Amino acid sequence: MRIFLLLIFVGSIPLLLSCSNCKNSSKSGENENIQNQTNPTSITQNLSIVKARVDEVIFNSETDYKIKATVLVVEERDNDKSIATPGEEYLLTPNFRYDNNKLMESDINDSLKKLSKLSKGKEFKAEISLENQKGWFIQKVTSID
Repeated sequence: MRIFLLLIFVGSIPLLLSCSNCKNSSKSGENENIQNQTNPTSITQNLSIVKARVDEVIFNSETDYKIKATVLVVEERDNDKSIATPGEEYLLTPNFRYDNNKLMESDINDSLKKLSKLSKGKEFKAEISLENQKGWFIQKVTSID
């Protein structure tokens, strides 16, 4: 009987040790989660400043159009890399600013409206960005040649 109790006692020691290791590993996992939550990754918009040539305007209205344009020049920005590529053709959609589903009066919206009137071969400079699964958007027009 003593041997039987001794075997049960000795057999339970590894079981107890393995459980204490589980508790320690879960605490380290919690510490990693806390550390990750306190150091969030910053998100930056993938903005590209480009000079482009109009290839085609697909016009429905002054605020509903798309522009096929070839990017001629991509400006370098301080620390941000541009994902637009010179020589490539892009289908650009204007990103008009709305307030309660009403088009806002602003310089940005006015310049986007002017862009709809450009003809093939005209050049413009703008800030464009790529939105996942939505395509390229013109955020702001800085000049029209």
